[in-house]
Amino acid sequence: MSAFVDEQMVRLRDPAQLAALVDPPGDTDHARVRALLAAMYAMDFATVRGVSDVHVRQVEFQRPVVAARRTTGNWFRSTPAYTRTEVTLERRDPLAPLWVDLSAEIDVTLLLEVDSGEVESVVMREITGVTSLEDFRSRFRFLDVDVFLREHGITTVEELREAFQYLLTEIHLRALGPFDPDNPANRRPYELRLAVLIRDTVDVASLLRDAKLARAAVESAVLLGEPGEAEIRTPYAPVLLIPAAAAPGGPLSTTALESFFAAEGVLALFV
Repeated sequence: MSAFVDEQMVRLRDPAQLAALVDPPGDTDHARVRALLAAMYAMDFATVRGVSDVHVRQVEFQRPVVAARRTTGNWFRSTPAYTRTEVTLERRDPLAPLWVDLSAEIDVTLLLEVDSGEVESVVMREITGVTSLEDFRSRFRFLDVDVFLREHGITTVEELREAFQYLLTEIHLRALGPFDPDNPANRRPYELRLAVLIRDTVDVASLLRDAKLARAAVESAVLLGEPGEAEIRTPYAPVLLIPAAAAPGGPLSTTALESFFAAEGVLALFV
């Protein structure tokens, strides 16, 4: 272990220090928390309007993660009667763990604007008065009409009219009303789980491999939680903790590196 790794483990033993690392004081946009949320959750139908109550609940240093190894196969037998057996073997090697320098569970409260996808109206009507195949295509916004015509061998508008009776259904979703930040129903508790790797040098390829290996190992060893408004992408968000002085600068500035790792679903923090 390097002096930097040792110093960071001792420093982050203080929950207040870890909370400040995840959500620095003065960052009114809560950029790091948002990045961690994006790494852990897919929020396709919710928008984060605010973050509050960041609370470190549990911290563990040098956590061993033992990835599962799965082997699958088939066993066939033809006499006296044909049988087929599918075999799946899952095992773990306790002598070859992946070491996560710091794992943490952090509670946050999110101010969420959720689009529940409520239906306002459903309208069904018959399609009539079709004058050409192009006219028929123009009636649909989401249907691949060419595939439909090809599958049914329809090449002319006359064949189209004789083949089927056509109905068009339009579903209109209810528009979201004004967002009320004071409504308690819009405040939702969420959990951030971090798998932190502390490194004292910048080797971009090596750092990315370590972070992705940690994520893959954790995903094979830890069950996903129950989804809420968001889909859980990974049980632990990978985080790299690196000394700012180690960044070479130029095209490998801290800003460029943070952007690069963020695009790969990894939060890089330079301290």
